[in-house]
Amino acid sequence: MKRHLIALGIAVLALAVGVGTATAANDPPPGADQLLGQLAGATQGAPAAGTAGQTASNASLPVGISGLTGVAVGSGSASATQTATNSADADATNKSSTDQTANATQTGGSSSCTSGCGGAGQAQAIDQSALTNQNADAEAAAQQNAINANVPVSIAGGNVSGGSSSADQTATNKADADASNKSTTDQSATATQTGGSSSCKSGCGGAGQSQTVDQSALTKQDADAEAKAKQNAVNANVPVSIAGGNVSGGTSSANQTAKNTADASANNKSSTDQDATAKQTGGSSSCTSGCGGAGQSQTVDQSALTKQDADADAKAKQNAVNANVPVSIAGGDVNGGTSSANQKATNRADADASNKSDTDQTANATQTGGSSSCKSGCGGNGQEQNVIQDSKTKQSADADATAKQNAVNANVPVSLAGGDVNGGTSSATQDASNKADADASNKSKTDQDATAKQTAGSSSCYSGCGGNGQEQNVIQKSDTKQDADADAKAKQNAVNANTPVSILGTGLSGSGSSSADQTATNKADADASNKSSTDQDANATQTAGKSECWSGCGGNGQEQNVVQIGKTKQDADADAKAKQDAVNANAPSLVVGGDPSRGSSSAMQDVSNKADADASNKSNTDQDATAKQVAGDSNCWSGCGGNSQEQNVIQVGKTQQDADADAKAKQNAVNANAPESILGTDLTRSGSSSADQKAHNSADADASNKSRTDQDANATQTAGKSECWSGCGGNGQEQNVVQIGKTKQDADADAKAKQDAVNANTPLLVVGGDPSLGSSSASQDISNKADADASNRSSTDQDATAKQTGGGSKCWSGCGGNGQEQNVIQVGKTKQDADADAKAKQNAVNANTPASVIGDHLSGSGASSATQKARNKADADASNKNDTDQDATVDQKLADSSCGGGCGGKGQEQNLVQKSKTKQDGRGKSKAKQKLVNADVPFTLSLGKEKRGKARAE
Repeated sequence: MKRHLIALGIAVLALAVGVGTATAANDPPPGADQLLGQLAGATQGAPAAGTAGQTASNASLPVGISGLTGVAVGSGSASATQTATNSADADATNKSSTDQTANATQTGGSSSCTSGCGGAGQAQAIDQSALTNQNADAEAAAQQNAINANVPVSIAGGNVSGGSSSADQTATNKADADASNKSTTDQSATATQTGGSSSCKSGCGGAGQSQTVDQSALTKQDADAEAKAKQNAVNANVPVSIAGGNVSGGTSSANQTAKNTADASANNKSSTDQDATAKQTGGSSSCTSGCGGAGQSQTVDQSALTKQDADADAKAKQNAVNANVPVSIAGGDVNGGTSSANQKATNRADADASNKSDTDQTANATQTGGSSSCKSGCGGNGQEQNVIQDSKTKQSADADATAKQNAVNANVPVSLAGGDVNGGTSSATQDASNKADADASNKSKTDQDATAKQTAGSSSCYSGCGGNGQEQNVIQKSDTKQDADADAKAKQNAVNANTPVSILGTGLSGSGSSSADQTATNKADADASNKSSTDQDANATQTAGKSECWSGCGGNGQEQNVVQIGKTKQDADADAKAKQDAVNANAPSLVVGGDPSRGSSSAMQDVSNKADADASNKSNTDQDATAKQVAGDSNCWSGCGGNSQEQNVIQVGKTQQDADADAKAKQNAVNANAPESILGTDLTRSGSSSADQKAHNSADADASNKSRTDQDANATQTAGKSECWSGCGGNGQEQNVVQIGKTKQDADADAKAKQDAVNANTPLLVVGGDPSLGSSSASQDISNKADADASNRSSTDQDATAKQTGGGSKCWSGCGGNGQEQNVIQVGKTKQDADADAKAKQNAVNANTPASVIGDHLSGSGASSATQKARNKADADASNKNDTDQDATVDQKLADSSCGGGCGGKGQEQNLVQKSKTKQDGRGKSKAKQKLVNADVPFTLSLGKEKRGKARAE
C-alpha cells in the first residue's frame, strides 16, 4: 500500500529536504526524495429527537339533570390526588479524536567520487491517513394518558350519593434513547533513513535506499437507538344512575401507581493505535573498482479497518385500569360501597446494543546495510524488509425488547334494569410487573506487534565478488467479524377483579368484599454477546554473515518469512419470548334471576413467567512466532559459491462459532371463584373463596461457545562457517514451520415451556334452585420449567520449536554440497456441534365446581380445601469439550567437515507432521408432558337435590 496523499506543490517543496554534498568536479547531484503526507477526515452527524405528549385529567364532576324532587347529587368530597410525569429524552453524541504524528529524517551521505560514479538515491515516504465517520441517531417518544376521576352522574333518576374519593394515582411515563459514538485514532510514525558515505574511485555505481511507512485507519460507527413508551392509566370510581334509583357509590380510596419505561441505548466505542518506527541505514563503501549495487528497500504498512453497527429498539406499552364503577341505568340502587384496591403496574422494555473495539498495531523495523571494502568488479548487496500488519474488525449488535402489559384491577357492580347491587367493599391488590430486556454486545481486541531486524554483513572481497541478497517479510493479518442479535418479547395480561353484575334481576345484595391479591411478573430476557481477543506477536531477525573472499566469490542469499493470520467469526442469536395471561377473579353474575347473596373472596394468585435465552461466543487466539536466521562467516579463496537460506514460519488460526438460544415460556393462570345465576332464584351464601394459586413458568435456553487457540513457533536457522580453498560450493538450508488450528463450533439450545393452570371454585345456577355453596380454600402450587443448555468448548495449543544449524567446513579442493531441509507441520482441526431441545407442557386444574342447570339446588355443596402441587420439568444438556495439544521440537545439525580432495555433498531432510482431527456431535432432547386434574365437582341437571359435604382431596 503505497500512495501519496498530498498535493504536487507540497511534493515539490519536499524535494529539497536531505540533499547530500559532493566534492569532486565530475560528481552528479545525488537525489533525495522525502514525502510526508497526513490526511485526517472526520464526519460526524448526531440528530436527536425527543417527543413527549401527556394528557392528564383529574376530575370529580357530579351532574344532576331534572330529578324527581329536584336533583340532589350528594357526591361528597373528592380529594383524589394525581401526579403524572411524562418525559421523553433523546441523546445522540459523537466524539472523535484523531492524532497523527510523523517524524521523518533523511540524511544523504558525503561522496568523494573521482570517476564515473553513479547513483546514490534516497526516497522516504510517510503516509498517514485516518478517516472516521460516525452517525448516532436517537429517537425517544413518550405518550401518556392519565385519568383520575370520581364522576357521579344522575339524569332523571334519584340521588347519586357518590361519597368521597381519596384515590391516588401516580403515573410516570419515560422514554429514554441514547445513541453514542466515541472514536480515538492515534497514529505515530518515526522513519529515519541515513545514506552512508562513499569513497569510490572507479566506475562505482548504485547505492539506493527507499523507505515507506504507510499507516491507514478507517473507522465507521453507526449507533441507532429508538425508545417508545406509551401508557394509559385510569384510576376511577364512577357511580352512574340514569333513570333509576340512587347510586350510593360510597368511598373510593384506591391507589394506582403505574410506571412505564422504555430505555434504548446503542453505544459504539473504538480506539485504534498504530505506531511504526522504521530505521534504515546504508553502509559506507570504499570500493576502488567497478563496484556496483547496494540497494535497500524497507516498507512498513499498517492498516486497521473497524466498522461497528449497534441498533437498539425498546418498546413498552402499558394499559393500567384501577376502577370501582357501580352503575344503575333504569333499575334500583347500586350501593357500591368502598373500594380500597391497590394496583401497582410497572412496564419496562430495556434494549442495549453495544460495540467496543480496540486495535493496537506496533511495528518496529530496522534494516542496516553493511560496509564494503571491495576492490574489484564487486557486485550485489540487496536488502528488502517488509512488515505488514492488517486488522479488520466488523461488529454488529442488534437488540430488540418489546414489553406489552394490560393490567386491570376492578370491583365493578352493575345493575341495568334490575334490583339492588349491594357491591360491598373491594380491597383487592394487584402488583403486575412486565419486563423485556434484550442486550446484544460485541467486544473485540486485536493486538499485533511485529519487530523485524535485518542486518547485512560487511564484505572484504578482492576480485569479481558477487551476491548478497536478503529478504525478510513479516505479515500479520487479523480478521474478526462478530454479530450478536438479541430479541426479548414479554406480553402480560393481568386481571384482578371482583365484578358483581345484575341485568334484569332483583339484586346482588351482599356481593360483599373482595380482598383477593394477585402478583404477576412477566420477564423475557435475551442476551447475545460476542467477545474476541486476537494477539499476534512476531519477532524476526535476519543477519548475513561476513565474507572475506579472494577470487570469483558468489552467492549469499537469505529469505525469511513470518506470516500469522488469525481469523475469527462469531454469531450469537438469542430469542426469549414470555407470554402470560393471569386472571384472579371473584365475579358473581345475575342476569334475570334472584339474588346471589355473595360473600367475600380473598383468593391469592402469585404467577411468574420467565423466558431467558443467552447465546454467548468467546474466542481467544494467541499466535507468537520468533524466527532468527543467521548466515555464517566465509573465508573462501577461489571460485567459492553458494550459501542460501530460506526460513518460513506460517501460523493460521481460524475460529468460527455460532450459538443460537431460543426460550419460549407461555403461561395461562386463572384463579377464580365465580358464582353465576342466569334465570335461577339465587346463589345464596355462595360464600367465601380463599383459594391460593402459585404458578411458575420458566423456559431457559443457554447456548455458549468458547474457543482458545494458542500457537507458538520458535525457528532458528544458522549456517556454519566455511574456510574453503578452491572451487568450493554449496551450502543450502530451508526450514519451514507451519501450524494451522481450525475450530468450528455450533451450539443450538431450544427450550419451550407451556403451562395452563386453573384453580377455580365456580358454582353455576342457570334456571334451577339455590346452590347453597360454602367456602373454597383450595391451594394449587405448580411449576413448569424447560431448561436446554448446549455448550461447546475447544482449546487448541500447538507449540513447535525447530532449530537447524549448518556445520563448519574446512575443505581444500573441489569441495561441494551441504544441504539441509527441515519441515515441521502441525494441523489441529476441531468441529463440534451440540443441539439441546427441551419441551415441557403442563395442564393442571384444581377445581371444586358445583353446577345446577334446571335442578333445585346444591345446598350444602360445602367447602373445597383441596391442595394440588404439580411439578413439570424437561432438562436437555448437550455439551462438547475438546482439548488438542500438539508439541514438536526438532533439531537438525550438519556435522563439521574437514575434507581434502574432491569432496562431495551431504544432504539432510527432516519432516515432522502432526495432524489432529476431532469431530463431535452431541444432541440432547427431552420432553415432559403432564396433565393433572384435582377436582370435586357436584352437578345437578334437572329437579332434584344433591348434598355434598367437604371435599379435601390432595
